[in-house]
Amino acid sequence: MYQSIVASSWKKLSAALLALACAAALALAGCAGTEPAAGDGAVDAPATPAAEQGAESSSDNAEQGASIAVSVAMPEGADAPSETVEVSLPEGATVFDALEATGWDVQAEDSDYGKYVTAINGVANGSQGEASGWVFTVNNEQVMEGCDSCTLAAGDSVEWSFFVA
Repeated sequence: MYQSIVASSWKKLSAALLALACAAALALAGCAGTEPAAGDGAVDAPATPAAEQGAESSSDNAEQGASIAVSVAMPEGADAPSETVEVSLPEGATVFDALEATGWDVQAEDSDYGKYVTAINGVANGSQGEASGWVFTVNNEQVMEGCDSCTLAAGDSVEWSFFVA
């Protein structure tokens, strides 16, 4: 009997550690290859979806900032479709700024590692298993920086995908 209790405890501990490792990986997922802007990385100007900018001249777009493609890949069976939106962001904007600029329904929490996206368009972390949740890549590269500290440059692409372990 003692052995079955110990075995059960080890299984629970192992499952908890695996869930913690997955949560940490999701929280730390970020972008590489971009450097933060000078100063504290704060963005003073609001981001504007490219679709809302209408027929602005190219000089206005240059003043507005970088054009970034933001995609969301929804899990199978989600109520919302996968889609890509082009947004225009000021210099020094972050992955999180780009996600918010899409106009999608975004839920996020502050964590020890920065902003942690908990839901996009109604699909929430943990909705398809304890270790499921949102991760992102920049230019098809997954890196270890928070979405609110990873800065973007003109031509970058961001993809948010729902990870299911």
